[in-house]
Amino acid sequence: MHDDMDIADDVTGLAELILDGGLSDGFRTKATLAAKTVGTDDIDDLQHLFHHPPPEPETYDVARHGLGGWLSACQFAAFELLYNIGEPALPFLRQIAWGPYDWTQGNAIEIMIRLAARGVATGAIVDDVKRNFPDIRYEAQLYALEPLLPLLDTDDGLARVVEELKRCAAFAEIYTELTENR
Repeated sequence: MHDDMDIADDVTGLAELILDGGLSDGFRTKATLAAKTVGTDDIDDLQHLFHHPPPEPETYDVARHGLGGWLSACQFAAFELLYNIGEPALPFLRQIAWGPYDWTQGNAIEIMIRLAARGVATGAIVDDVKRNFPDIRYEAQLYALEPLLPLLDTDDGLARVVEELKRCAAFAEIYTELTENR
């Protein structure tokens, strides 16, 4: 649907919003709009951007955003576009989530959980997470759950899915670790 430059432009614009305001409602709204022209034929281009982000914009400041801040923001932006592709992106998301370790593994799991909360393959995703979550690296577990925490108070579907996932001991442990001082 897009050519490579359009996808890179979308990711750049969304990543800049993340750098400016985090994973805000404004970011999610813009990602939903940008995703209207993104489809499964764009997944390879999005995957390429996971490790080869567009050039850093002038607004990127290593001192303010951290050494890996631009790459991380681009990854979150690309995964938000995948979230908006929805169910057709699930085979790809599962491949990233349960495949060999990569720092994007947590992003894929986070998006799958949000999709489950939206009613997309809820039972299958919950079963996948319960079965596989104990076997992934600790860092990926943290990275999967941490971005969901601010959404729990306002997203009843997500809260229900997370409650179900807490029946998995490994998931419950990470949840407790991240929320005990919250």
